[in-house]
Amino acid sequence: MYIYLATGTADFMEHLQAKYKKENMTVLYGGQQSVLMHVTEGKTKFATPQSFEVVEAVGEFEPGGFYAITYVDIFEDSQLSFENRLKSKSFHFINEPGFIAYKLLKPIKSTVFAIIQQWTGPNSYQVWRDSADYAVDFDFMGTHETDRRPTTLAVAPYTKLYGTAPVEEAEEDSDDRF
Repeated sequence: MYIYLATGTADFMEHLQAKYKKENMTVLYGGQQSVLMHVTEGKTKFATPQSFEVVEAVGEFEPGGFYAITYVDIFEDSQLSFENRLKSKSFHFINEPGFIAYKLLKPIKSTVFAIIQQWTGPNSYQVWRDSADYAVDFDFMGTHETDRRPTTLAVAPYTKLYGTAPVEEAEEDSDDRF
């Protein structure tokens, strides 16, 4: 299975989703820039996406929800060890209330891995994020900018958060808005 991510304005991502309505595509709204996620066994319809192979998965993405995508740039000579390390981990977040699905994505034409988590809403994600389990699950992240990064990382990893409904149509504090 492959996942392709295209970024752009919400309007353009919605246009592409409508144009290819037979494809498994989900618009992820993230404020100024949105992402269109294409999940497929074949090729994508996008011209220049971020391209990934799914190498580990727990659960299946569901309609709605809240997504956290963590991007981890790994030096080329360390990619296999990083992938194997994550595939062998017993993540705590998969047992958290509100967890729906997780996909470990191996880059096809870059050095940036992606870890996609789907949650029922931002509150369930934040509870895990604020817990001690986060530091264990995502031990490669560090908790402060001054933390020493593992030598496998090309640059500091980062996480972007997305909902499945436009933010302006949603209430700020509700888990249901995503």
